[in-house]
Amino acid sequence: MKLRASMDIKLNGSFSVPFTADDWIEVKDAVAIGRRLAQNPYVGSLEFEDEKGAFWTLKELEKLKEELAHEPDEITVFFDGSYDKDSQLAGLGIVIYYSLGGERYRVRKNKSFRLTTNNEAEYAALYEAVNELRDLGASRNSVVIKGDSLVVLNQLEGDWPCYDPVHSKWLDKIEKQLKKLKLSPTYVQISRKDNKEADQLAKKMLEHTIVESRTKLDK
Repeated sequence: MKLRASMDIKLNGSFSVPFTADDWIEVKDAVAIGRRLAQNPYVGSLEFEDEKGAFWTLKELEKLKEELAHEPDEITVFFDGSYDKDSQLAGLGIVIYYSLGGERYRVRKNKSFRLTTNNEAEYAALYEAVNELRDLGASRNSVVIKGDSLVVLNQLEGDWPCYDPVHSKWLDKIEKQLKKLKLSPTYVQISRKDNKEADQLAKKMLEHTIVESRTKLDK
């Protein structure tokens, strides 16, 4: 979850000016800044707005910070799909980076499904990645989703219309799961080169090589 500070700046007498910060920050940073601002006699009506337009008091954020300490944070998802037309077998590659309890982790996983197109494989890969976030216990947080599929990312952003009924079903499933987990996604289109890790996992699945790991990373 990302937030930005909103407050009244008190001037001379009883006159005050409303102010909302431009920069979005993580919960832990919002709490730290909020504690400092709360000590300033010129700051009044201090709240923090989240990405969905809801407002939080400092006290509510402090409680949320304690709860989120036990859930994944600073989450980045990479996804990719690979498809073999002859066998109709799709390989799905998923890589998730996240923080938990002050440590940094990486999840690598691949799966296979029988699907119909390469685009459908891309949708299925992202759906499985969101399900993996659920299994990790992620909720009420921001997640950066990176992939090289223009179709998937632009349709999720709403920039491209979706006329394919199969794709539409996958879109609905992905958005429903994200909403259920209260995750706020940011979609980032990257090159195939920058998506190499997820791509290799997807291709390994087509070679019947299963990968599933969770690794603590060096800081």
